[in-house]
Amino acid sequence: MRFAEIRTVLSACLRHRPARTWLLIAMTPLLAIAPGLTALGLQWVVDGVLTGSRPLLVGGALAAAAAGAFGLAGNRVVQVQAGLLAGEVGPELDKEIIRWIATMPTTSHLEETASLHRIEQIRGLGQRIVSFGVSGLVTVQIVLWLGITAVLLARIHPVLVVLPLFAVPSMLLSRVASGKIEATRAETAEHNRAQQHLFAMITESASAKELRLGRSGAHIAGIARHLRGQRDAALWRSTLAVSGLTLTGSLLFVAAFIGALHLTVRLALAGDVSPGTLLLVATLGGQIRGQLELLIFAVSNVVRSAGMARQHLWLRDLYQSATTGTKPSPVRLRDGITLSGVNFSYGGPPVLHDIDLHLAAGQTVALVGDHGSGKTTLVKLLCGFYRPATGTITVDGESLDELDPAGWRNRITAAFQDLSRFPFLAGESVGVGDLPRIHDIADAAERGGAAQVFDRLPQGDQTQLGKSFSDGVELSGGQWQKIALSRAFMRSTPLLAVLDEPTAALDAASEYEVYQRYAAAARRWQQETGGITLLVSHRFATIRMADLIVVLDHGHIIEQGTHAELIERAGRYAHLYGLQAAAYQ
Repeated sequence: MRFAEIRTVLSACLRHRPARTWLLIAMTPLLAIAPGLTALGLQWVVDGVLTGSRPLLVGGALAAAAAGAFGLAGNRVVQVQAGLLAGEVGPELDKEIIRWIATMPTTSHLEETASLHRIEQIRGLGQRIVSFGVSGLVTVQIVLWLGITAVLLARIHPVLVVLPLFAVPSMLLSRVASGKIEATRAETAEHNRAQQHLFAMITESASAKELRLGRSGAHIAGIARHLRGQRDAALWRSTLAVSGLTLTGSLLFVAAFIGALHLTVRLALAGDVSPGTLLLVATLGGQIRGQLELLIFAVSNVVRSAGMARQHLWLRDLYQSATTGTKPSPVRLRDGITLSGVNFSYGGPPVLHDIDLHLAAGQTVALVGDHGSGKTTLVKLLCGFYRPATGTITVDGESLDELDPAGWRNRITAAFQDLSRFPFLAGESVGVGDLPRIHDIADAAERGGAAQVFDRLPQGDQTQLGKSFSDGVELSGGQWQKIALSRAFMRSTPLLAVLDEPTAALDAASEYEVYQRYAAAARRWQQETGGITLLVSHRFATIRMADLIVVLDHGHIIEQGTHAELIERAGRYAHLYGLQAAAYQ
């Protein structure tokens, strides 16, 4: 366990529960002394009986009794306090984890397999991080006790001092074994996540139609069982390997213990040590065996805590690196947004190539291109969800990376085709588009069409949405889209308004009405804030209203201009426009 991980767990405990943490730290050396004092007390009792020394007998009995009682009571206190500490500090770590994931400006970590693996390993494990981390104090306690034991044994015979050292191979082997288990859990995290995803597909209504028509439910269940079997088999193989390693270490110590007893008997028979010394060695040796088992368990927990704390640190660093910008967003756009030499990939082939584009303040800009041409990726870069691999994005000359992410988000509104279906009250599902005004939704609901949806709900805008609740109401695709469109109308002074295929589930009349309202809103935003409206659509009747049309193909900008200019050039845009126009003739 590296220092950074130890500091993470310890600082969290000291920050949230300092008194309880210091109590556990103080108890560590005291509990390390108690077993040795118990063994010494037993030796004094035996020697006192055999020599007739009343002070030695009484003193030994008192020492053994006091140390034994303190050990039992102290260990119980530590167990209770450690449990309370984990129960109190763990949820605080979970809150940090949830906050970092929920408020991180970028979203690339949610679309990368490696990042999802790491999130899978840490999600909801705050209490276990602390619980396992407290085992570090147990490890320190036992190491101190081993040192005390070595001193006591060295006073009997120098050779006996090596007895505690035979615990070292066991400790090292247990660390290797624990690391193997954790590595297996990490390697099979994808299997676990895939199994959960498949289970969700089987139980969600959205996928039920195709599963029933294709009669593929049993097939998916079989895949889930296979993934579970692979994960269980890998963990079982690791468990067998761990058992072999720990057994080897234990047998090594048992052999050394038998040798220590044999040597002590010889010394006692020769009169070099008192008879009570044999009881001392036997007691210490017996304690070593029990402490060794506890040490193996503690080291295993510490290793697990280290792995979890490592993911916690990774998430913290990722969050901090994504929130470095501090400059405020402009109140009004003067120049606009400029992309210069922007390249981006999702870890594979580039998705965007050398994008040079200027979105002038007040413009309505349309992005056109086939599926996979890079339109949505470009939108996500402008929103700050991703950062370019190379190149820059500037807002009125200021780098987007240097702007405060929260401030920039407060000046963006968006409606996406893959909209979110929040299981809130209907009115709240609109109001979360601008939290400070969550209850001031009347105008946005009217503009986006949610007001019509509210009229058909049993409790109006106070109706619970989503089948996750017993009284929840499920909406049609078009109704959910009107809720999302209304949510996008909540912010009244955006610098960037994004409409990424937001009307796919609406009929032609509703779509026309929505775009007319957005066109009116765009004119108002243009006058008040110099706001830019960005349209992504395959419907050219909508696109032709834009001031600038940008045509993308395989991540390259191949054309840009007004509708009339692009038609006159007779290029890719004119070809696509002609195909769609012909379809309506």
